[in-house]
Amino acid sequence: MAKKATEVEVKEVKVEETKTTKAAAAKKDTTKKATTAKKETAAKKETTAKKATTAKKEATVDVFVQFAGNQALVASVEERVKAAYVAEGHRASSIKTLKIYIKAEENAAYYVINEDNVGRVDLFA
Repeated sequence: MAKKATEVEVKEVKVEETKTTKAAAAKKDTTKKATTAKKETAAKKETTAKKATTAKKEATVDVFVQFAGNQALVASVEERVKAAYVAEGHRASSIKTLKIYIKAEENAAYYVINEDNVGRVDLFA
């Protein structure tokens, strides 16, 4: 009978070891799933952010001034102002502030650069 009691004890130990191993494997699997879920969530957020950035880049705004049958794109007026400033001997990179005043009835765009340089360019060129 002593022999049978020993066999039972050995079987019980093996069952407990199997349960512990299964629990550890389940915990590891759960951790792996959670990590995968976090990575997928991060990837989705990144994709959403990229889509939002792409959408922002697609939107362009063109502002026009129309007067007496003439039309001028404001961006082109800004380019002409900067070109006139550079033609005076200044560097374009030195522009810190730029204010443009459009007077359509005079066909003119007046500008003030860096609070001390003033000038005029034709509005409808």
